[in-house]
Amino acid sequence: MAFRPTEYMICGELDNTVQGKVTGWMRFAGIKGKVTFDLEGNFHRDIRGAKIRLIGGAADSESDAEGYMQGFAPHQTGKVGDITAGLPPADYISGSVYIEWYSQLNGRVVLELEQDQIELLSMPIPAIESDPISREDQNRNMAEFLGSLAQEMNIPEERVVCVGGDTVVKADKRAANNRIRGMKLLPCKIRERLPSLGGQDGKGGKAVVYAKCFTPDGSFTWFITEGSPVQDKDNHVVDYILFGLVDGPFKELGYFRLSELESVRGPMGLPIERDLYWQPKTMEEIAPELFTPAKPTE
Repeated sequence: MAFRPTEYMICGELDNTVQGKVTGWMRFAGIKGKVTFDLEGNFHRDIRGAKIRLIGGAADSESDAEGYMQGFAPHQTGKVGDITAGLPPADYISGSVYIEWYSQLNGRVVLELEQDQIELLSMPIPAIESDPISREDQNRNMAEFLGSLAQEMNIPEERVVCVGGDTVVKADKRAANNRIRGMKLLPCKIRERLPSLGGQDGKGGKAVVYAKCFTPDGSFTWFITEGSPVQDKDNHVVDYILFGLVDGPFKELGYFRLSELESVRGPMGLPIERDLYWQPKTMEEIAPELFTPAKPTE
């Protein structure tokens, strides 16, 4: 129920010297460059207010890293979960390093390390001067994450609760929508390359298809050439409007929503999948009959 890339983490630094914010970077096998962080929240009291260095055990050449890390956002935004070195007063865990955050793009992410894999780069605020992290707030973060999973599984958000001690927190629709949709069907790498709506106007058969989605138990295929995000009143991305070729009983160009692709089920109840090995092609390579000039009648 979480993204756990511990074995692919190479190194990183996280900074909580500005209260209420955690910034920094990490390097992971399978991802070029640094993953940057801009999270809301604080470390636990044992390291609150400090800047920390994390040392992972991965190498750049991990063979299966690229597959596991596919879709992991290069810029992580969201909320801090439990981040602690397990030092006294050990409000959450003792003797271990636990790094957790709730990413708007990737949901819950957890790294579990040993204490010799963390180094304090600056001194934390004395624990006696800080209050423990609110478990109610952390339960609410978990409930929001569960709400996003419920949305993907078509479970009503109002039926999702997180229980911790005497606290019961319900997830709501808005909380679920705060997580950007469709990472499996439209991951970050594709979103970054995909032209916005109208970006390939006039290209005709030369328009490039950047993603292919299909029903594994049916006969429909969606070839995506363009897409633009849909935002709510708080500027959270809650959906995408896409354009491309729909190949079903017949082929036609048209608009469709990412949320529609997520909700469609084939004849055997299987969800739509994305072709993981797809390489960009032009429309005329896929459907040449749509772009061949009609022969003049005699």
